[in-house]
Amino acid sequence: MPGLNTHDVDSLAGATYFVVGRGTEGGPSSYHLSIAGVTTGTSDPHWGNADKIVANSGYSLGTIQVDLGQRGTWSLGATDGAALKPGETTYVDGIIDQATKYAKDHDLKFTQDTAQLRTDLLTHGNGEHGRTTLTFIDKDTRDSINAWASSDDGQKWIHKNIDYPQIKQATQSAVNMLDTYGTNIPEDRRLETVAILAKTENQIPSQMVKFEKVLKDGGNYEDVLAKANQIKGTYAYYDGPKAAALAEQYKNAYKDPEKAAALDRAHAKVGDANFDPSKSASDPDIKEALKAIGQGGRAHTPGEHGSLRLGSHGDKVIGLQTDLAKLGFTDAHGRALHPDGDFGPGTKAAVEKFQHAHHMTPDGIAGPKTLNALRMAVQPPQPNLVDATHPGHGMYRQALDAVHRLDAQQGRTPDQHSGNLAAALAVAAHGNGLNRIDHVVLSDDASRAYAVQGDTNSLFKRYTDINVAQAIATPVAQSSVQWPQDIQQPAPTQTTPPMQQMQNPQVDQPVMQRSL
Repeated sequence: MPGLNTHDVDSLAGATYFVVGRGTEGGPSSYHLSIAGVTTGTSDPHWGNADKIVANSGYSLGTIQVDLGQRGTWSLGATDGAALKPGETTYVDGIIDQATKYAKDHDLKFTQDTAQLRTDLLTHGNGEHGRTTLTFIDKDTRDSINAWASSDDGQKWIHKNIDYPQIKQATQSAVNMLDTYGTNIPEDRRLETVAILAKTENQIPSQMVKFEKVLKDGGNYEDVLAKANQIKGTYAYYDGPKAAALAEQYKNAYKDPEKAAALDRAHAKVGDANFDPSKSASDPDIKEALKAIGQGGRAHTPGEHGSLRLGSHGDKVIGLQTDLAKLGFTDAHGRALHPDGDFGPGTKAAVEKFQHAHHMTPDGIAGPKTLNALRMAVQPPQPNLVDATHPGHGMYRQALDAVHRLDAQQGRTPDQHSGNLAAALAVAAHGNGLNRIDHVVLSDDASRAYAVQGDTNSLFKRYTDINVAQAIATPVAQSSVQWPQDIQQPAPTQTTPPMQQMQNPQVDQPVMQRSL
């Protein structure tokens, strides 16, 4: 594929960082001590509820989400469980050491019993089906760890010691398997295959043997994707299919030479052990890469989710003051804020007013909850395709009605997969110049779905097609932000499309079953 050497680990590692790391792993939780099922973004709505934990998950940190419950005692930067060498420290001890120093330097509350903290951070699981149960650490220590992790120094430390080595290892493992056994994987599907394998290596490494067998048996990309969907049927939290969908989306960005150049530069930056994630918000190349995985819009660095309080200063405070002023919040005397980067009494008063207006405890500290509420107030979420305000809502409804008709023909109850498929079809149809969707039909093997404008038997119909497995694995919200702004030239009309007719629907549609 032009612009990205999918045979070179260094080139691929950068793409893995965005597709697998930012797209399916850490995301906004990259610099926040997270627990799968408990943490949402940079907040912990289910803190203290072990029954909300996903399977055997433990405390995780980083873009690639290293689980301390599984790998905490490994040597810092290691990608296997080899014994520690003299002078080496572990992931969990390194994190405790860094967070302790940060808390002391910034007068933050932190437990004195670091030995017990270490024990607690290594726990994992929801206690069900014979699993162990994670022990929740005290909230003050948790918040102090998050303050360190979201600081400039914390982000750089995490990238160098957690993200960089883990991403390189997961990519290398994927490339090794692909180069050794993937003789039937076409060049234009290598990125998607690497994404699936790298995601599996990081999330459920025990499942890698299944992909090895598929490739050894001469499997192609569709076989690899089918295996990923099969694994997801067993492990609902597995995101291999999502990684594949994001990889295809990411690959499409390379069709634009300027975007391709930006992505290559972004790969070189994140592929450097000394990369500074705190500068991501102002880096146009990083922002372009994030847009390629549907995370565009106003960029906020993870550090902006750290606590800002009286005495804080810097660019993050300027951003806080700017947002408060934009919303009309003033100091204690009703005077407008002037973004000067110094968190003084005036800024504290404005934060308290904002918190009071949003029914939060008015403590004057801009922590994760306050910053997230402020971000949402300044820039509300983009409308979803299901919302009447979204420009693609009409076409989405046409696609959804057609998919529901197809569901009815097959005796299938419409569900989330129906909505996901309709959204993907609407985006593809709009991007290829169609202005309405009259029918949705499937290929004979049900691997492709076609959005048709006009009579399916007409020589003048227009249509476009998508991969069904990837479409149903792509949430409506993700498709919503992919709604294209620039319409391509209409696809040429074909007289005999490789798809079944509506009056003769496909009976066997395994990829559309609810078990996926």
